[in-house]
Amino acid sequence: MENLTNQILEVNNGKKYFILRQAAYKGTTYFLAALVTEDEQNFKNEFSFLEKINENDTFYLKEVTDPDILNILAQNIKLD
Repeated sequence: MENLTNQILEVNNGKKYFILRQAAYKGTTYFLAALVTEDEQNFKNEFSFLEKINENDTFYLKEVTDPDILNILAQNIKLD
């Protein structure tokens, strides 16, 4: 699993997030991420859990919306 923490990545909806934490659950990689400003210089006060989707030797990210997965991630991925 490639470590993508401390990088800015774009989600499939065009928003850009700074990756704070990374974890795997049932073979899927998830991230806790902070939304960044358009100039990528600051964080906004918006955090999301993101899912890494592998497709055709590349990947994209999408926001996690499944309440069961969100609950598990919220309990296990924490900022120190």
